[in-house]
Amino acid sequence: MTQPVSLIVNQSPVPRFAVGPTKAREPHLAVVYATASGEVVCIDGRPLSPGQQVFSRYRTRYEVDMRPQHRSAVLRNNPLVSRDGVHAFEVTLSFTFRVDGWKGAEDFVRAGLTDPLPLVHGHLISLFHGAGQLFSIEDSFGLQRHLNQLCAAPANLPQGLVVDGCRASVRPDTKALAFLESLIDADWKERRDSAEHLPAVGGAHRGGQLDAIKQSYEIESTKRQADSFAGMLTNSEGLIRHYLVTHPGDAAGAFEMSRQLEAARMATAELQNQRALGLFQVMAEKGLIVAGDLDLLRQQLTGQVGMATGGHVPLSATAPPALPGARPWDAPATAPAQLTAPPQQTPAPMPPQQQPAPGQPQMYEPTLVVPVQSDAAPAPAAFSGAALIYLVLDESLDRGCLDELNRGLASLHSALSGAPGVSAALRLCVLGMAAATELRLPLDTVLPSTRTPILTGRPGLSYAHAFRTLQALLRQDVALVKTQRTQVLRPIVFFLTGGVPDEGIGWRSAYAELVDQGGNSVAPHMIALGLGSAEASTVRVLATRPEFGFMAAPHQDAASAAHSVAAFLRDTIVGYGQRLGAGDPQFTLAAPDGFRSAEDAL
Repeated sequence: MTQPVSLIVNQSPVPRFAVGPTKAREPHLAVVYATASGEVVCIDGRPLSPGQQVFSRYRTRYEVDMRPQHRSAVLRNNPLVSRDGVHAFEVTLSFTFRVDGWKGAEDFVRAGLTDPLPLVHGHLISLFHGAGQLFSIEDSFGLQRHLNQLCAAPANLPQGLVVDGCRASVRPDTKALAFLESLIDADWKERRDSAEHLPAVGGAHRGGQLDAIKQSYEIESTKRQADSFAGMLTNSEGLIRHYLVTHPGDAAGAFEMSRQLEAARMATAELQNQRALGLFQVMAEKGLIVAGDLDLLRQQLTGQVGMATGGHVPLSATAPPALPGARPWDAPATAPAQLTAPPQQTPAPMPPQQQPAPGQPQMYEPTLVVPVQSDAAPAPAAFSGAALIYLVLDESLDRGCLDELNRGLASLHSALSGAPGVSAALRLCVLGMAAATELRLPLDTVLPSTRTPILTGRPGLSYAHAFRTLQALLRQDVALVKTQRTQVLRPIVFFLTGGVPDEGIGWRSAYAELVDQGGNSVAPHMIALGLGSAEASTVRVLATRPEFGFMAAPHQDAASAAHSVAAFLRDTIVGYGQRLGAGDPQFTLAAPDGFRSAEDAL
């Protein structure tokens, strides 16, 4: 509250024998007289005349200020608590009070008040008591309207005062005000961000469109570059030529790459030659060489020396020896069961192939027949083309199966690399299949310098990924072999699976694209083999011909079945290479030991 206010501006005794006129009063003052017994009277606010004073019973004269008093106050000691019972409102009051006429002057003097402000303050406190609990701390304007309605009408106090002109101003306390300001700032930020969102989205769309246009141009440029280099070999020499084309000013660098490549080849060939000669020496010292082996060893050793000079064919023209049908870890191989055919029927070629679109590689079908006995036939010339063989092997099998398959791959590598005349017509590629399909041996002729592929156990099994990887490799490999001016037979894929694919039947579309000879000019023949938990119906679908699908017997354990598959792959591939080397492109299949046709297993 403000400083104390005194409405009684003068208090004096009434003189009995005053000489001269009575003291006059100012217009805004009311004169009130009081007797010795406390009786109070105001004679229209006028003072007594001298004659009245002589015989008057009044002993004290009061002069009361009748003017309105304007004051303001802040309710600090009696704050209005909000609805939550914790926060309080800050209320500032502006009000006016005055003496209510002559009667009010009498009542005021009779009340004996020296300062009317506490009286007025108490009246306002009682008037506003509990009003804050009707409103939340956020609704300060609502409380302000309510308080102004409560004090809108003038209030007559019993002490002769009138309180009017009251106006309340309300705001939250400091803590609540900071909270409300944070809410307002958050709302403003949300509205500002919403306003900025639309142009930001438009800018992002426009930027994305520009990026897409740039990317399309980059893809087109990359495609044109790939097409321009499509005729180059993707071997070391081709990569060096590519570098020289793209860096014409660095001929010295390209020459240095070529020199280092030749040096590395010479060092590798020399090392292999030394190993071969050392092996021959050890075998001779231990008496392990007999006269019948000298011819074969001579060809192999001269082949190593020939490769040391950069060649890839043996120096001797002697026909390669026939490979045995069994390996040290394998049981003796039995004669293959030929594919059945109607009696007295000549070799039946595959149905005519679809003509590829212009620019696509021309494929030649291998002759898939059953040999027929003939009394005499002229010796055919050696096949000068290339048969592409792909092995897609399941790496999700257990360790025992993978060990059998790895030993089989090592035996196949040894058989082909030791007989250049057999491997010359073959190109071998090995893929490991799991959740993702990985390349274990790129397509190449198997030579003594070729590394032996090794399968690695991995989780998961995805046919779709294998088929897409295989299709990409086929397009690349066929185009690469065609650049060597070599006739390419339609690829043959040996597909070994030992489980159910993770994608269910989601692989079928990728498989259909792979084997569709109408839409895919490099579509392969698919030979499917199933063991373990593989399904016979799936193996039958995977095989491109009914006689190309084989399932292990139900009682055969997975490791034994993998052993049979390894022997089957070695014997079939080596036998096919021997026939191609002899000029006979016939391709025959015999079921692996312990396997049966997938159709019979259904």
